[in-house]
Amino acid sequence: MTLLSDLTTAALTRDDQNGWTREQVSEIPEHRNPDLLKGFEHAYLTPMSLTVKDTRTRKVVGAEVSSGEIGRLYLKRVMSQALEAGGSRLLARKVPWRKDALQFLDRGPAYYFAGQSGGPFELVDITSCYGSLYTRLSLDMTYRPETNPPLLGLGKGAFTDRQEWMKVKAPRNAAWGSVLRPRGREWQNGLLIEDAYPNQYFAPDLRGIIFDAAHAIALEARETFGALSWAVDGGCFRPGDGQRFIEWLDATWGLTADIRAEGPGWMFGPTSYSIGAVTTADVKAGRAIQWQETDTLRRQGEHRRSWLADVFNQRRGA
Repeated sequence: MTLLSDLTTAALTRDDQNGWTREQVSEIPEHRNPDLLKGFEHAYLTPMSLTVKDTRTRKVVGAEVSSGEIGRLYLKRVMSQALEAGGSRLLARKVPWRKDALQFLDRGPAYYFAGQSGGPFELVDITSCYGSLYTRLSLDMTYRPETNPPLLGLGKGAFTDRQEWMKVKAPRNAAWGSVLRPRGREWQNGLLIEDAYPNQYFAPDLRGIIFDAAHAIALEARETFGALSWAVDGGCFRPGDGQRFIEWLDATWGLTADIRAEGPGWMFGPTSYSIGAVTTADVKAGRAIQWQETDTLRRQGEHRRSWLADVFNQRRGA
């Protein structure tokens, strides 16, 4: 049995044992009309699923179990195995973290844009960037970048079945999304409450080091390889510079990347462009999203960037 089928079976078995019903649907009307949720005291609506606690029912678009549910079940399994391995007793109900880890709430995705320009370009994407980074660490880790040297403490919550997990993109990304938020969203009597309940999977230390790593990579892409733009986990370069960046990334961070598009074109922004055979949907529709010069990159010195690269490169086979 594969990891994905195992988690799917676990979700279905749990619902059956607890008296929940589940329906596979082609669409969820509540997405178009949230007023339909007014009759329920507790409901959870995501892009691909609706869970109503009042009636113990779930609707899932196009699948038996949503990617978000599989991602959360995977994180729960990591926590359970960490507890069995002698981890903190808190793992029975939440990821343990200290209050000073809340400093990492200001961390976010990396964006950079030098301004509109014409090609030729090389558009580079890092393969499974966040997943390749977070699965090398532990869910219950400790990270304090302000100490000298920075403090890194790995806990018992190692990410299990890593090779299989890296093959399931949507659940893997959903699990990362679950790590980011301190509290969960819920519809209560038809009203969306953004901070309705504590999120047991919130792991601020993991959030901090992964976003710091992403920004360190983006800084190097700009400063050393002349990146013209950067959007989360990839960027645009002049011909030849993108390939040099890919080689550096593999040698220094143990991450793989490829050239997704190359050739003539125009950059309207880091997420709005026409490069070779690849054109974003907004540009195709004649409504290019034209960005101003943008720089959200978190400043980090060469020593800090080198330390982060070593942390991940040394664990590339973890």
